[in-house]
Amino acid sequence: MIGFCIVTAVLFFLMTAALELNKNVLAAFPLLIAVTGLFVWLMIKVLEGSRWYWKVLSFLGWIACFALIFFLTWPPVKPVPAYEGNTPVRTETVSTKYGDVRGVVIGSGEVELYAGIPYAKPPVGDLRWKEPQEPESWSGILEADHFAPMCMQPTNVPIYNSLRQIIGYHDYRISLTDNYIPPVDEDGLYLKIWKPAGKTEKLPVLIYI
Repeated sequence: MIGFCIVTAVLFFLMTAALELNKNVLAAFPLLIAVTGLFVWLMIKVLEGSRWYWKVLSFLGWIACFALIFFLTWPPVKPVPAYEGNTPVRTETVSTKYGDVRGVVIGSGEVELYAGIPYAKPPVGDLRWKEPQEPESWSGILEADHFAPMCMQPTNVPIYNSLRQIIGYHDYRISLTDNYIPPVDEDGLYLKIWKPAGKTEKLPVLIYI
């Protein structure tokens, strides 16, 4: 019985870690807990003293349920927020030649970030493989609080990226608010602008491509 509990606990920990590393949606965790509880109940209360193959089938059923949960709760694709927390602290409105823009305040209030500002028309359809065209003007305020999609590039499954952060960069953080996959799209001609907070003028500009 002790060996069964240890093996079950270790496998449950590995399953939970896989869900976290793969950024699966939060519903995956209560589902896994429920399935694991059912498996333990079957093994201890129902199948105790039963033939070995019933226990093996029960174990394989648990593994199969985990695999089903893993793929059914796959993280959705959605834009990455440019701020931390649930509510962004917005900057003052800035006027540009194409329209008004409002970003978010980050870095303990010391930095303003303006994300997802178009600098050209989307290079899709008739504009694919053409020189960039001037962006369309917009009415109202463009809330520059989410990053635009990444330009087209090969991508990996989320669990691979998480392991790379742990092993290669050592900067992985467990979070309940990052259960999604950043989008990749042809429509990727957008600016990300960081500046010191508050009113500033004639600052040096560094452009990174």
